[in-house]
Amino acid sequence: MKRIFIFLFTFFLAFHTINSQNISETIIKREDLKLDNSNSWAISAGVSNFIMHGDLRSVGTGNLGNFWNFGGYAYVDKMFNPLLGLELKFNYSKISGGAQYFSDVYEILYLKSTKITNNLFFRGTAYGGELNIIFSFTNLYIANASKWHFTGYFGAGYHQYDSALFERLPNGTDNLLIDFGNNPARNSVYEASSIYLSAQIGLKYRINKRIDIELRPAWYFNYEDHLDAAISNKQDWETYLVTNLGLVIKLGKKKIFTIWGDDGKDKRKPFQIIDSDKDGVIDELDIEPNTPKGVMVYGNGKAIDSDKDGLPDYKDKCPLKFGPESNNGCPIEIDSDKDGVIDSKDLCPDTPGEKDNKGCPKQDKKEQITQQINLLATSIYFDTNRSSIKSVSYSSIDKIIELMKQIPNAKFLIEGHTDNKNTAQYNLILSQKRANAVKDYFIKSGINPNRLATIGYGESRPKYSNENDGGRQLNRRVEIKPIK
Repeated sequence: MKRIFIFLFTFFLAFHTINSQNISETIIKREDLKLDNSNSWAISAGVSNFIMHGDLRSVGTGNLGNFWNFGGYAYVDKMFNPLLGLELKFNYSKISGGAQYFSDVYEILYLKSTKITNNLFFRGTAYGGELNIIFSFTNLYIANASKWHFTGYFGAGYHQYDSALFERLPNGTDNLLIDFGNNPARNSVYEASSIYLSAQIGLKYRINKRIDIELRPAWYFNYEDHLDAAISNKQDWETYLVTNLGLVIKLGKKKIFTIWGDDGKDKRKPFQIIDSDKDGVIDELDIEPNTPKGVMVYGNGKAIDSDKDGLPDYKDKCPLKFGPESNNGCPIEIDSDKDGVIDSKDLCPDTPGEKDNKGCPKQDKKEQITQQINLLATSIYFDTNRSSIKSVSYSSIDKIIELMKQIPNAKFLIEGHTDNKNTAQYNLILSQKRANAVKDYFIKSGINPNRLATIGYGESRPKYSNENDGGRQLNRRVEIKPIK
């Protein structure tokens, strides 16, 4: 029985997931049925008929004829949208049944020398509650349903019952064999109980804006085997059918209930796939729905930014080079030492040098390498108010590590700097953290920690103007200088 419940539960989850994924292009989108302008609560009550299908049955029985079991129900519904909702339902019913006229004779457990025969029957009452997920099949496939509505209900519940098993004697009297309302043999002093799963199909007819009538057949799987007061080895699980018929009252002051139109006056518009900017991402999922035609975008519709400098490629004059937005996404071309070689290409940006020597004066290998290291350090970037290194910086850092390994006896001072955002004390601490972050990466990459020192200067040594975003971004930097 447990395997059946696990299977059904897994099937229900899979069914729900598959349908949720497949309805994206067929779901009905109705502007007039949003929750803010439609009623979403309803209550219902009605009569029910219970049919047992276990060791004993309510119909198709033997000498005792069919058993008709009537009861009642009530529920309250809440719709979250035209497709999905939740229901709390309460049930009460008489329950009874007899042996099938074609049943084989087999033993009943917990009763000595008792077998399923045509003179056995059970009777009792059952009451309980269940929680169901509501799924509207009509609103999934039909754009305008104003009179008929087809709905599925899937859920689980709990009920108690006082089933008692009787034997009809030849003289017409009934002999009590076992009572699950008070059954010492089962260590059950009070009424028996069980959890159950249910699958139900509801067909509603709209009488008017306030009232519907609903016919709902339901199939139940009972976890225990004693609902019919008979436990056997032949059948260790039970099902039963319940047919419900009742009136539904829709609550609220709005003219429309969530699952209905309004006498055909409220037009339901089919879902439309709209892609305003023709980038292949529908507007509902596009975070930039108005990108220019032909612009390449990511899966969420955002324009591609190849160099991750915050400026999309179609606006970036240097789409493959990291640069501030204030300079149209291009690196700022400054020639600090006035030697005719811009800093981005100058291996010695602070020292006048020769053009044929990449902006550096003629010098020995160690000096060249240290100047190259300091130049590469200008390509190490940080986010505002953070000490984490931007991913675009790691290619330059790895080149620095290779150069450091070429001069293993050289020691270096890593200076941290910030822009002028926040207080001077905060920026001083932040600059030290940035210098330490670079040092830690060097150490993890094999550089001896004894060769490295760090210091943070905060905002005290700006290299560029702090009056614009581009300058502030360049001031969030580290400088790597040799220790002599």
